[in-house]
Amino acid sequence: LPPPAPPAPPPAAAAPAKPAARPARIDFASCARPDYPAAARRANVEGVTRIRFTIDASGAVVKAEIERASGTSREHRLLDRTAVDALSACRFEPGVDEDGRPVGATSVVEYAWRLE
Repeated sequence: LPPPAPPAPPPAAAAPAKPAARPARIDFASCARPDYPAAARRANVEGVTRIRFTIDASGAVVKAEIERASGTSREHRLLDRTAVDALSACRFEPGVDEDGRPVGATSVVEYAWRLE
């Protein structure tokens, strides 16, 4: 008869689960809706402004740049500037790294301008 097999080693303790890293995100509940510029309303201009925000580790906006304009007219540029100004005043949640610490990050926000 062969000798009995040695006992199996105890299972390795599972490492505690780390929180998943995530990008910064805007807190829309903290935002006032941008006012539709009168000149854009008179011109019946609509569009979608895409803005890239750079956020620091406290959630403050460091930089805002238009990634895609809502259109090419002067009224579209007015929509874009209004969106940047209004959304820059919103609160952001900073990004979080793999260890759960707040970090600076970017957040892309699209704001749709629709006449009602």
